[in-house]
Amino acid sequence: MSTQKFRNDLRDNNEDPDFDLDSYINEQANASGDIEEESYTPPQPTTRRNLIAIALFVLLPAIWFITSLEGPLFTFDNGNETSTVTQSQNVAPAPPLPPRISTTQGVSGVYLDYLQAATEAGYTEYFSSTGIQALYNGGVPLSYLAELDNAEFLEDFSYSAVIGLYNGGVPTEYLTQLDEANYLDEFSYSAIIGLYNGGVPMSYLDQLNNSGYLDEFSYSAIIGLYNGGVSNEYLASMDQAGYLDVFSYSALIGLYNGGVTSQYLTELNTAGFLDTFSYSGIIGIYNADVPVSFIQELQSRDLLEDMSYSDVIRTYNNGN
Repeated sequence: MSTQKFRNDLRDNNEDPDFDLDSYINEQANASGDIEEESYTPPQPTTRRNLIAIALFVLLPAIWFITSLEGPLFTFDNGNETSTVTQSQNVAPAPPLPPRISTTQGVSGVYLDYLQAATEAGYTEYFSSTGIQALYNGGVPLSYLAELDNAEFLEDFSYSAVIGLYNGGVPTEYLTQLDEANYLDEFSYSAIIGLYNGGVPMSYLDQLNNSGYLDEFSYSAIIGLYNGGVSNEYLASMDQAGYLDVFSYSALIGLYNGGVTSQYLTELNTAGFLDTFSYSGIIGIYNADVPVSFIQELQSRDLLEDMSYSDVIRTYNNGN
């Protein structure tokens, strides 16, 4: 109820002689309970309030982070005055970069030194610039080239041969031995590498050469015959019997180590059985002491065709 209305009511009632002021106040107090209360509506957030909240949310952590750092973060030079922003001293420093190799158009300075030394030593007389670069990339040191040059072997090999010889571990002394025995022109550089690493001595090459067998075998065959222990005498006996060209070098190694004589081979050949069995079969039959006559008996009974050499050995042992 408004104040003006209360004053008007009071004025009107004062003119009544029976007016009771206390009763009037109680009546007005009870009447106020009938007035409807207005419901409270909270104010809606505005854009301005949102921006202020976001700014506080971002700036407060940032201010805390900057003020908590210990070491210098940035340095600003303002004329005569210098101000710093600190950073934590616990940050590990970045590792230093490796030293840069001096280059010219992508070519390493080390190679340029190699090329210059090779040129000054006169190696470009034997190898082109491509060959020099290949030698460098193949790991061939200038000292190895110097050894070959002093032994007068540079003109005998291509750059790829030199790379192979060096990486194959072939010393110039072995090349000198081959040259003095007149074998240097007999073998390719890959053959020389194989002979050296196969441990074939000059004496074995001399035996083969003196018997006329050096040209009969490849360098891999020579390595195999030497390491298989095949004597020059065995090769001579096989040659005289006409079997040197019949068997491979691996067969010759097997026959020699199996103790098979050229005489037994001749007996098999005469009876027509030399091509019936492999060289391993011949070795097995020979060491089982199977006579050629027993093989002929099997053939006469039409039994041999369906038998392996192990069947022949088993049949012979069952009957004896």
